[in-house]
Amino acid sequence: MTAVTDQHPTTQHLTEGRTMTFTPTTRATRRATIAVALVGALALGACSSGGGASADGGDDAIELTLATSAIASTPNAAAQDWFLDAVEEATDGSVTFDRTAPEAICTAAEIVECLRDGRADVGVTIPDYTPQYFPTVSVVGIPFVGQNSAAITASLYDVHTNDEQAIALMEQNGLHFVSAWPVGRLLLGTDAPVESVADLEGISARASGPVVQQVLSDAGMAITAVTASESYEAVERGVIDGVGGAIDFAVNYRIMELLPYWTDPGIGQYSTFGMWFSADAWDRLSAEQQEAISAVEQEFNDGAAVEAFNAQAAEQCDAMLEATTVEDLSAWSDDATAEWVDQVGDTARDTWTSVAGDFGLDDPDAFLDAYESALDEHADLEYVDATTSCVEAFADR
Repeated sequence: MTAVTDQHPTTQHLTEGRTMTFTPTTRATRRATIAVALVGALALGACSSGGGASADGGDDAIELTLATSAIASTPNAAAQDWFLDAVEEATDGSVTFDRTAPEAICTAAEIVECLRDGRADVGVTIPDYTPQYFPTVSVVGIPFVGQNSAAITASLYDVHTNDEQAIALMEQNGLHFVSAWPVGRLLLGTDAPVESVADLEGISARASGPVVQQVLSDAGMAITAVTASESYEAVERGVIDGVGGAIDFAVNYRIMELLPYWTDPGIGQYSTFGMWFSADAWDRLSAEQQEAISAVEQEFNDGAAVEAFNAQAAEQCDAMLEATTVEDLSAWSDDATAEWVDQVGDTARDTWTSVAGDFGLDDPDAFLDAYESALDEHADLEYVDATTSCVEAFADR
């Protein structure tokens, strides 16, 4: 396996019980919460001074430069844009964003470095592009564990705002954590049907995340270093036979034009898109602006990110259903997935623990316990997976 450093126990946390309801009333209530937080912050700010405060007690206007790898019309861009719009609204326009085109300032693999060296103020990209900075996020790559995107998003926010190791790591990296949300269930795109782990032998493909890469390699695949934006050309030229990625690889990166067979092997959520402020940009904000943005962050991670993501993902499914080049979009049988689960055993968890330790976590086991506890806490969030729904719709095409 060629390591991809620039890209993206088998308990499933299912979605029974408490319902996360996305309704206009809920959204209005959350907007009101943000407004109350902002008013309270402004009142507090009248008695204090600091960066971003103007002489008349208001907030100085600040424009922050965005560096992103989320291409237009993808679910990840929809989530990103929801957050940016909400921040501008919550701060009454005192914080705005220079929304540069995807990879205009920095390539996807360089965005975190752009934040760290000051070329950008806000970054949106896949943490697995630079896994050395994000062992606390790459935990999502442990296969067969994460099936509920809403629970994962909420859990990652919880640990990055409460766990001492995660907080220290972000401070060390010069970043302020906003969110990390799953990119969608892992699909395998190939030129022939793949229905079990035995069918993976000999396939050359790209995939993201150090743990998933190792799991696919152990199954007999040859994993090579190809980023998302390079994948179409790599398949077209025969550099790789297939891809492992979310449904946007098929639709937005147009790989469904080249690969006719797409299947969900049951790994589940495997990688994330992340968003951060540079620590310098965050510190330039006034206390009032920070508090207003923090309220938006909470709403975003409580469900707005996944809601925006799924709304756009429905359009991706329509494109898959209409594509004449797609022969099949399916899912492995439960028995086929269970066979792979048995083969993987604890090796994926052990791989993550080793990688996380190498990348700076002092106690990976303690962090994994904290993350899984958060998953348990949020496991009853109702979540309808857009990719699973699309597989079901394709069967009726």
